[in-house]
Amino acid sequence: MEHAPVTKYPNLVLVFILGFAGSVFFSSFVFVSPFVALLVFVVGIGILLAEKIQNKVVAREVFLLALLLIALSLGSLRYAVKDFHEVLIPTETGVAVSEPEDKDNVRRFVFRSDNDEKVLVSAPLYHPVQYGDVVKVTGKLERPGIIESEDGGRDFDYGKYLAKDDIYYTLGFAEVEIISSGHGNPVKEALFKIKRNFVEQAKSILAEPYASLLMGLIVAGRDALPKDILEEFRRAGMIHIVVLSGFNITLIAEFLRRVFQASFLKLGWVRYPHAPAMASIIGVSLFVVMTGGEATVVRAALMAMTVIAAGLFGRNYSASRALLFAGFLMLLHNPKILVFDPSFQLSFLATLGLIYIMPIVKQYLPYETLAQTISTQLAVLPLLVYSMGDVSLVSLPANMLILLTVPWTMFLGFIAVLLSYISVVLAWPLTFVTHLLLSWILVVSHFFSSLPFATVKLL
Repeated sequence: MEHAPVTKYPNLVLVFILGFAGSVFFSSFVFVSPFVALLVFVVGIGILLAEKIQNKVVAREVFLLALLLIALSLGSLRYAVKDFHEVLIPTETGVAVSEPEDKDNVRRFVFRSDNDEKVLVSAPLYHPVQYGDVVKVTGKLERPGIIESEDGGRDFDYGKYLAKDDIYYTLGFAEVEIISSGHGNPVKEALFKIKRNFVEQAKSILAEPYASLLMGLIVAGRDALPKDILEEFRRAGMIHIVVLSGFNITLIAEFLRRVFQASFLKLGWVRYPHAPAMASIIGVSLFVVMTGGEATVVRAALMAMTVIAAGLFGRNYSASRALLFAGFLMLLHNPKILVFDPSFQLSFLATLGLIYIMPIVKQYLPYETLAQTISTQLAVLPLLVYSMGDVSLVSLPANMLILLTVPWTMFLGFIAVLLSYISVVLAWPLTFVTHLLLSWILVVSHFFSSLPFATVKLL
Protein backbone atom coordinates (compact mmCIF):
# COMPACT_ATOMS: atom_id res chain seq x y z
CA MET A 1 0.00 0.00 0.00
CA GLU A 2 1.35 3.44 -0.98
CA HIS A 3 1.47 6.24 1.53
CA ALA A 4 1.12 9.91 0.78
CA PRO A 5 4.43 11.76 1.09
CA VAL A 6 4.74 13.59 4.38
CA THR A 7 5.65 16.86 2.70
CA LYS A 8 2.18 17.16 1.17
CA TYR A 9 0.55 17.52 4.58
CA PRO A 10 0.07 21.27 5.14
CA ASN A 11 -0.39 21.44 8.91
CA LEU A 12 2.80 19.86 10.25
CA VAL A 13 4.04 23.16 11.68
CA LEU A 14 0.65 23.76 13.28
CA VAL A 15 0.67 20.31 14.92
CA PHE A 16 4.21 20.85 16.23
CA ILE A 17 3.52 24.32 17.66
CA LEU A 18 0.23 23.30 19.28
CA GLY A 19 1.86 20.21 20.74
CA PHE A 20 4.76 22.27 22.08
CA ALA A 21 2.43 24.92 23.57
CA GLY A 22 0.11 22.26 25.03
CA SER A 23 3.03 20.58 26.76
CA VAL A 24 4.25 23.92 28.15
CA PHE A 25 0.74 24.61 29.45
CA PHE A 26 0.53 21.19 31.16
CA SER A 27 4.03 21.54 32.63
CA SER A 28 3.04 24.91 34.11
CA PHE A 29 0.72 23.08 36.53
CA VAL A 30 2.08 19.52 36.77
CA PHE A 31 5.73 18.60 37.22
CA VAL A 32 6.97 16.39 34.39
CA SER A 33 10.29 14.69 34.99
CA PRO A 34 12.90 15.56 32.34
CA PHE A 35 13.62 11.83 32.19
CA VAL A 36 10.01 11.11 31.16
CA ALA A 37 10.12 13.91 28.58
CA LEU A 38 13.38 12.56 27.17
CA LEU A 39 11.87 9.07 27.00
CA VAL A 40 8.89 10.41 25.01
CA PHE A 41 11.32 12.15 22.64
CA VAL A 42 13.23 8.89 22.07
CA VAL A 43 9.95 7.06 21.44
CA GLY A 44 8.95 9.64 18.82
CA ILE A 45 12.29 9.35 17.03
CA GLY A 46 12.11 5.56 17.30
CA ILE A 47 8.67 5.46 15.64
CA LEU A 48 9.99 7.51 12.71
CA LEU A 49 13.06 5.32 12.25
CA ALA A 50 11.10 2.06 12.56
CA GLU A 51 8.50 3.18 10.02
CA LYS A 52 11.17 4.35 7.60
CA ILE A 53 13.15 1.12 7.87
CA GLN A 54 10.12 -1.14 7.61
CA ASN A 55 8.08 0.61 4.90
CA LYS A 56 10.75 2.77 3.18
CA VAL A 57 8.40 5.75 3.50
CA VAL A 58 6.75 7.27 6.55
CA ALA A 59 2.96 7.24 6.50
CA ARG A 60 1.26 10.56 7.17
CA GLU A 61 -0.55 9.30 10.29
CA VAL A 62 2.63 7.78 11.72
CA PHE A 63 4.62 10.95 11.04
CA LEU A 64 1.98 13.09 12.75
CA LEU A 65 2.01 10.83 15.81
CA ALA A 66 5.80 10.93 16.02
CA LEU A 67 5.87 14.70 15.45
CA LEU A 68 3.33 15.23 18.23
CA LEU A 69 5.34 13.10 20.66
CA ILE A 70 8.51 15.03 19.80
CA ALA A 71 6.72 18.38 20.23
CA LEU A 72 5.26 17.33 23.59
CA SER A 73 8.64 16.20 24.85
CA LEU A 74 10.46 19.34 23.69
CA GLY A 75 7.83 21.60 25.28
CA SER A 76 8.19 19.80 28.59
CA LEU A 77 11.98 19.82 28.41
CA ARG A 78 12.08 23.54 27.58
CA TYR A 79 9.87 24.31 30.58
CA ALA A 80 12.02 22.11 32.82
CA VAL A 81 15.17 23.96 31.73
CA LYS A 82 13.53 27.33 32.41
CA ASP A 83 12.11 26.18 35.74
CA PHE A 84 15.38 24.75 37.02
CA HIS A 85 17.05 27.19 39.37
CA GLU A 86 19.24 26.51 42.36
CA VAL A 87 18.09 29.31 44.64
CA LEU A 88 20.89 31.02 46.55
CA ILE A 89 20.75 33.63 49.29
CA PRO A 90 21.38 36.90 47.45
CA THR A 91 24.28 39.10 48.50
CA GLU A 92 23.69 42.62 49.77
CA THR A 93 25.44 44.34 46.87
CA GLY A 94 24.50 44.29 43.21
CA VAL A 95 22.93 46.31 40.39
CA ALA A 96 19.45 47.76 39.83
CA VAL A 97 18.44 46.03 36.58
CA SER A 98 14.96 47.51 36.06
CA GLU A 99 13.43 50.95 35.90
CA PRO A 100 12.11 51.83 39.39
CA GLU A 101 8.37 52.39 39.72
CA ASP A 102 6.54 54.22 42.50
CA LYS A 103 3.60 52.15 43.70
CA ASP A 104 1.74 51.61 47.00
CA ASN A 105 3.89 54.20 48.77
CA VAL A 106 7.15 52.42 47.91
CA ARG A 107 9.66 52.52 45.08
CA ARG A 108 10.11 49.07 43.55
CA PHE A 109 12.94 47.83 41.37
CA VAL A 110 14.60 44.55 40.43
CA PHE A 111 18.02 44.05 42.01
CA ARG A 112 20.55 41.55 40.65
CA SER A 113 22.96 40.55 43.40
CA ASP A 114 26.63 39.79 42.91
CA ASN A 115 25.84 36.04 42.99
CA ASP A 116 23.31 36.53 40.15
CA GLU A 117 20.10 36.23 42.20
CA LYS A 118 17.26 38.59 41.33
CA VAL A 119 15.29 40.31 44.10
CA LEU A 120 12.24 42.58 43.91
CA VAL A 121 13.18 45.43 46.26
CA SER A 122 10.71 47.80 47.93
CA ALA A 123 12.54 50.98 48.93
CA PRO A 124 11.19 54.25 50.41
CA LEU A 125 9.00 56.24 48.03
CA TYR A 126 10.89 58.55 45.63
CA HIS A 127 14.28 57.10 46.54
CA PRO A 128 16.83 58.39 43.97
CA VAL A 129 17.89 54.90 42.84
CA GLN A 130 17.87 54.47 39.04
CA TYR A 131 18.46 51.70 36.53
CA GLY A 132 22.16 50.76 36.35
CA ASP A 133 23.05 51.90 39.88
CA VAL A 134 25.34 49.69 41.95
CA VAL A 135 23.63 49.52 45.35
CA LYS A 136 23.78 47.88 48.76
CA VAL A 137 20.39 46.72 50.05
CA THR A 138 19.34 45.53 53.48
CA GLY A 139 15.87 44.61 54.67
CA LYS A 140 13.37 41.81 55.21
CA LEU A 141 14.17 39.05 52.69
CA GLU A 142 11.23 36.76 51.83
CA ARG A 143 10.20 34.08 49.34
CA PRO A 144 6.95 35.22 47.61
CA GLY A 145 3.98 32.87 47.65
CA ILE A 146 0.19 32.89 47.32
CA ILE A 147 -1.62 36.18 47.91
CA GLU A 148 -5.09 35.36 49.22
CA SER A 149 -7.98 37.46 47.97
CA GLU A 150 -9.52 39.72 50.61
CA ASP A 151 -13.00 39.70 49.05
CA GLY A 152 -13.39 35.99 48.36
CA GLY A 153 -12.10 36.22 44.79
CA ARG A 154 -9.36 34.29 43.04
CA ASP A 155 -6.05 33.89 44.90
CA PHE A 156 -2.93 35.12 43.13
CA ASP A 157 0.25 33.03 42.90
CA TYR A 158 2.71 35.89 43.27
CA GLY A 159 5.66 33.52 43.53
CA LYS A 160 5.10 31.96 40.11
CA TYR A 161 4.34 35.34 38.60
CA LEU A 162 7.76 36.64 39.67
CA ALA A 163 9.50 33.34 38.90
CA LYS A 164 8.71 33.75 35.20
CA ASP A 165 11.32 36.53 35.28
CA ASP A 166 13.72 34.50 37.46
CA ILE A 167 12.84 36.49 40.60
CA TYR A 168 12.65 34.25 43.67
CA TYR A 169 12.96 36.77 46.50
CA THR A 170 11.35 40.01 47.65
CA LEU A 171 12.98 42.53 49.98
CA GLY A 172 10.54 44.71 51.89
CA PHE A 173 11.24 47.89 53.85
CA ALA A 174 14.69 47.97 52.29
CA GLU A 175 17.43 50.43 53.01
CA VAL A 176 19.19 51.24 49.74
CA GLU A 177 22.64 52.77 49.55
CA ILE A 178 23.79 53.93 46.11
CA ILE A 179 27.47 53.07 45.58
CA SER A 180 27.90 54.16 41.95
CA SER A 181 25.89 54.75 38.77
CA GLY A 182 26.01 54.01 35.04
CA HIS A 183 26.50 50.23 35.13
CA GLY A 184 23.46 49.25 33.09
CA ASN A 185 22.94 48.68 29.39
CA PRO A 186 23.59 52.08 27.76
CA VAL A 187 20.72 51.61 25.29
CA LYS A 188 18.22 50.83 28.06
CA GLU A 189 19.54 53.73 30.12
CA ALA A 190 18.91 56.06 27.19
CA LEU A 191 15.40 54.65 26.65
CA PHE A 192 14.45 55.03 30.30
CA LYS A 193 15.80 58.57 30.29
CA ILE A 194 13.63 59.39 27.26
CA LYS A 195 10.61 57.90 29.00
CA ARG A 196 11.17 59.84 32.24
CA ASN A 197 11.65 63.05 30.31
CA PHE A 198 8.48 62.38 28.29
CA VAL A 199 6.45 61.83 31.48
CA GLU A 200 7.75 65.03 33.03
CA GLN A 201 6.97 66.95 29.84
CA ALA A 202 3.38 65.63 29.87
CA LYS A 203 2.97 66.75 33.49
CA SER A 204 4.15 70.21 32.51
CA ILE A 205 1.28 70.72 30.06
CA LEU A 206 -1.50 68.74 31.75
CA ALA A 207 -2.79 68.91 35.31
CA GLU A 208 -3.46 65.84 37.46
CA PRO A 209 -5.09 63.38 37.17
CA TYR A 210 -5.20 64.02 33.41
CA ALA A 211 -1.43 63.75 32.97
CA SER A 212 -1.32 60.45 34.89
CA LEU A 213 -4.20 59.06 32.85
CA LEU A 214 -2.52 60.00 29.58
CA MET A 215 0.76 58.46 30.74
CA GLY A 216 -1.17 55.38 31.87
CA LEU A 217 -2.57 55.04 28.36
CA ILE A 218 0.72 55.66 26.58
CA VAL A 219 3.87 54.79 28.49
CA ALA A 220 3.41 53.99 32.17
CA GLY A 221 0.45 51.61 32.41
CA ARG A 222 -1.94 51.53 35.34
CA ASP A 223 0.85 52.09 37.88
CA ALA A 224 0.72 55.78 36.94
CA LEU A 225 -2.83 56.22 38.27
CA PRO A 226 -4.11 56.74 41.82
CA LYS A 227 -5.85 53.78 43.47
CA ASP A 228 -9.27 55.42 43.58
CA ILE A 229 -9.28 56.09 39.84
CA LEU A 230 -8.04 52.56 39.13
CA GLU A 231 -10.90 51.15 41.20
CA GLU A 232 -13.38 53.25 39.22
CA PHE A 233 -11.97 51.90 35.96
CA ARG A 234 -12.17 48.34 37.28
CA ARG A 235 -15.82 48.67 38.42
CA ALA A 236 -16.78 50.26 35.09
CA GLY A 237 -15.09 47.43 33.15
CA MET A 238 -12.59 49.83 31.59
CA ILE A 239 -9.39 48.74 33.37
CA HIS A 240 -7.98 47.21 30.16
CA ILE A 241 -7.44 50.63 28.60
CA VAL A 242 -4.88 51.59 31.25
CA VAL A 243 -3.02 48.28 31.30
CA LEU A 244 -0.06 48.87 29.00
CA SER A 245 -0.21 45.56 27.14
CA GLY A 246 -1.55 43.90 24.06
CA PHE A 247 -4.90 45.66 24.09
CA ASN A 248 -3.42 49.16 23.93
CA ILE A 249 -0.63 48.33 21.52
CA THR A 250 -2.92 46.36 19.20
CA LEU A 251 -5.20 49.39 19.15
CA ILE A 252 -2.28 51.68 18.38
CA ALA A 253 -0.96 49.47 15.58
CA GLU A 254 -4.29 49.09 13.82
CA PHE A 255 -5.23 52.73 14.39
CA LEU A 256 -1.94 53.94 12.88
CA ARG A 257 -2.39 51.66 9.90
CA ARG A 258 -5.86 53.08 9.23
CA VAL A 259 -4.68 56.67 9.67
CA PHE A 260 -1.72 56.20 7.33
CA GLN A 261 -3.86 54.35 4.80
CA ALA A 262 -6.42 57.16 4.68
CA SER A 263 -3.67 59.79 4.55
CA PHE A 264 -1.76 58.11 1.73
CA LEU A 265 -4.94 57.68 -0.30
CA LYS A 266 -5.78 61.35 0.13
CA LEU A 267 -2.25 62.29 -0.94
CA GLY A 268 -2.57 60.08 -4.00
CA TRP A 269 0.26 57.72 -3.03
CA VAL A 270 -1.56 54.71 -4.47
CA ARG A 271 1.66 53.44 -6.06
CA TYR A 272 2.89 52.43 -2.61
CA PRO A 273 0.24 49.98 -1.30
CA HIS A 274 2.50 48.65 1.46
CA ALA A 275 3.48 52.10 2.77
CA PRO A 276 0.67 52.37 5.40
CA ALA A 277 1.64 49.04 6.96
CA MET A 278 5.33 49.95 6.97
CA ALA A 279 4.57 53.35 8.50
CA SER A 280 2.45 51.66 11.17
CA ILE A 281 5.28 49.25 12.05
CA ILE A 282 7.69 52.20 12.33
CA GLY A 283 5.16 54.04 14.51
CA VAL A 284 4.74 51.10 16.88
CA SER A 285 8.52 50.70 17.05
CA LEU A 286 8.88 54.36 18.06
CA PHE A 287 6.16 53.83 20.67
CA VAL A 288 8.11 50.90 22.15
CA VAL A 289 11.22 53.09 22.32
CA MET A 290 9.24 55.80 24.10
CA THR A 291 7.92 53.37 26.73
CA GLY A 292 11.46 52.34 27.62
CA GLY A 293 11.57 49.05 25.74
CA GLU A 294 10.24 46.90 28.60
CA ALA A 295 10.01 43.18 27.74
CA THR A 296 6.22 43.01 28.20
CA VAL A 297 5.68 45.94 25.85
CA VAL A 298 8.10 44.51 23.28
CA ARG A 299 6.21 41.19 23.30
CA ALA A 300 2.87 42.95 22.83
CA ALA A 301 4.28 45.07 20.01
CA LEU A 302 5.69 42.00 18.25
CA MET A 303 2.25 40.41 18.36
CA ALA A 304 0.62 43.44 16.77
CA MET A 305 3.34 44.03 14.19
CA THR A 306 3.28 40.36 13.16
CA VAL A 307 -0.25 40.70 11.82
CA ILE A 308 0.57 43.98 10.07
CA ALA A 309 3.69 42.49 8.50
CA ALA A 310 1.70 39.47 7.32
CA GLY A 311 -0.61 41.85 5.46
CA LEU A 312 2.37 43.12 3.46
CA PHE A 313 2.37 39.81 1.57
CA GLY A 314 -1.23 40.25 0.50
CA ARG A 315 -2.36 36.95 1.99
CA ASN A 316 -5.03 37.34 4.66
CA TYR A 317 -4.70 33.79 5.95
CA SER A 318 -1.02 34.27 6.68
CA ALA A 319 -1.75 36.62 9.59
CA SER A 320 -2.91 33.83 11.91
CA ARG A 321 0.04 31.63 10.99
CA ALA A 322 2.47 34.49 11.50
CA LEU A 323 0.91 35.20 14.89
CA LEU A 324 1.17 31.53 15.86
CA PHE A 325 4.83 31.43 14.84
CA ALA A 326 5.58 34.64 16.76
CA GLY A 327 3.93 33.17 19.84
CA PHE A 328 5.98 29.99 19.46
CA LEU A 329 9.24 31.95 19.32
CA MET A 330 8.26 33.83 22.48
CA LEU A 331 7.45 30.57 24.28
CA LEU A 332 10.74 29.14 23.11
CA HIS A 333 12.49 32.11 24.71
CA ASN A 334 10.46 32.01 27.93
CA PRO A 335 7.83 29.22 28.27
CA LYS A 336 6.52 30.60 31.58
CA ILE A 337 4.82 33.55 29.89
CA LEU A 338 2.08 31.26 28.54
CA VAL A 339 0.41 30.91 31.94
CA PHE A 340 2.06 33.49 34.19
CA ASP A 341 2.33 36.62 31.99
CA PRO A 342 -0.98 38.51 31.58
CA SER A 343 0.65 40.82 29.02
CA PHE A 344 1.43 37.92 26.68
CA GLN A 345 -2.07 36.52 27.10
CA LEU A 346 -3.77 39.87 26.45
CA SER A 347 -1.53 40.51 23.45
CA PHE A 348 -2.29 37.16 21.88
CA LEU A 349 -6.04 37.35 22.49
CA ALA A 350 -6.32 40.97 21.34
CA THR A 351 -4.52 40.16 18.10
CA LEU A 352 -6.68 37.08 17.54
CA GLY A 353 -9.68 39.37 17.96
CA LEU A 354 -8.43 41.55 15.10
CA ILE A 355 -7.89 38.51 12.88
CA TYR A 356 -11.08 36.52 13.50
CA ILE A 357 -13.68 38.68 15.27
CA MET A 358 -13.18 41.99 13.49
CA PRO A 359 -14.32 40.70 10.02
CA ILE A 360 -17.61 39.66 11.63
CA VAL A 361 -18.09 42.90 13.57
CA LYS A 362 -17.31 44.99 10.46
CA GLN A 363 -20.37 43.54 8.75
CA TYR A 364 -22.59 45.36 11.26
CA LEU A 365 -20.50 48.46 12.11
CA PRO A 366 -19.39 50.93 9.44
CA TYR A 367 -16.62 52.48 11.56
CA GLU A 368 -13.22 50.77 11.44
CA THR A 369 -11.96 52.08 14.78
CA LEU A 370 -15.16 51.07 16.56
CA ALA A 371 -15.08 47.62 14.98
CA GLN A 372 -11.45 46.96 15.89
CA THR A 373 -11.89 48.13 19.49
CA ILE A 374 -15.02 46.04 20.06
CA SER A 375 -13.29 43.03 18.51
CA THR A 376 -10.26 43.27 20.77
CA GLN A 377 -12.45 43.87 23.82
CA LEU A 378 -14.58 40.80 23.10
CA ALA A 379 -11.42 38.73 22.69
CA VAL A 380 -9.86 39.76 26.01
CA LEU A 381 -13.09 39.88 28.07
CA PRO A 382 -13.08 36.18 29.18
CA LEU A 383 -9.49 36.50 30.44
CA LEU A 384 -10.29 39.72 32.31
CA VAL A 385 -13.32 38.09 33.97
CA TYR A 386 -11.25 35.03 34.90
CA SER A 387 -8.35 37.01 36.33
CA MET A 388 -10.47 39.52 38.29
CA GLY A 389 -13.20 37.15 39.43
CA ASP A 390 -16.07 39.49 38.65
CA VAL A 391 -17.84 40.99 35.67
CA SER A 392 -18.92 44.56 35.11
CA LEU A 393 -22.56 44.86 34.11
CA VAL A 394 -21.92 48.38 32.83
CA SER A 395 -18.85 47.48 30.77
CA LEU A 396 -20.63 47.47 27.41
CA PRO A 397 -22.27 50.93 27.60
CA ALA A 398 -19.20 52.42 29.31
CA ASN A 399 -16.83 51.13 26.66
CA MET A 400 -19.16 52.08 23.83
CA LEU A 401 -18.99 55.67 25.08
CA ILE A 402 -15.19 55.79 25.12
CA LEU A 403 -14.19 53.33 22.38
CA LEU A 404 -13.67 55.95 19.72
CA THR A 405 -11.97 58.39 22.07
CA VAL A 406 -9.21 56.09 23.40
CA PRO A 407 -7.11 55.76 20.20
CA TRP A 408 -7.52 59.48 19.45
CA THR A 409 -6.62 60.39 23.04
CA MET A 410 -3.43 58.33 22.85
CA PHE A 411 -2.51 59.64 19.40
CA LEU A 412 -3.30 63.34 19.99
CA GLY A 413 -1.82 63.27 23.48
CA PHE A 414 1.39 61.77 22.17
CA ILE A 415 1.67 64.41 19.43
CA ALA A 416 0.79 67.20 21.89
CA VAL A 417 3.62 66.23 24.22
CA LEU A 418 6.06 66.04 21.29
CA LEU A 419 4.99 69.49 20.05
CA SER A 420 5.37 70.94 23.54
CA TYR A 421 9.11 70.32 23.32
CA ILE A 422 9.13 72.89 20.50
CA SER A 423 6.57 75.28 21.95
CA VAL A 424 3.86 74.96 24.60
CA VAL A 425 1.82 77.52 22.65
CA LEU A 426 2.14 75.42 19.47
CA ALA A 427 0.96 72.35 21.37
CA TRP A 428 -1.93 74.14 23.10
CA PRO A 429 -4.73 73.26 20.61
CA LEU A 430 -3.93 69.54 20.77
CA THR A 431 -3.39 69.76 24.52
CA PHE A 432 -6.83 71.28 24.93
CA VAL A 433 -8.48 68.56 22.82
CA THR A 434 -6.55 65.88 24.71
CA HIS A 435 -7.71 67.37 28.01
CA LEU A 436 -11.34 67.22 26.85
CA LEU A 437 -10.97 63.59 25.77
CA LEU A 438 -9.30 62.61 29.05
CA SER A 439 -12.04 64.42 30.98
CA TRP A 440 -14.68 62.48 29.07
CA ILE A 441 -13.01 59.15 29.90
CA LEU A 442 -12.85 60.06 33.60
CA VAL A 443 -16.46 61.26 33.65
CA VAL A 444 -17.72 58.04 32.04
CA SER A 445 -15.63 55.94 34.41
CA HIS A 446 -16.83 57.80 37.49
CA PHE A 447 -20.50 57.74 36.50
CA PHE A 448 -20.73 54.03 35.69
CA SER A 449 -18.52 52.89 38.58
CA SER A 450 -20.74 54.75 41.04
CA LEU A 451 -23.81 52.71 40.05
CA PRO A 452 -24.69 50.15 42.79
CA PHE A 453 -25.06 47.30 40.27
CA ALA A 454 -21.81 48.05 38.40
CA THR A 455 -20.12 44.71 39.14
CA VAL A 456 -21.19 41.16 40.01
CA LYS A 457 -18.89 38.60 41.64
CA LEU A 458 -18.61 35.40 39.58
CA LEU A 459 -15.58 33.55 40.96
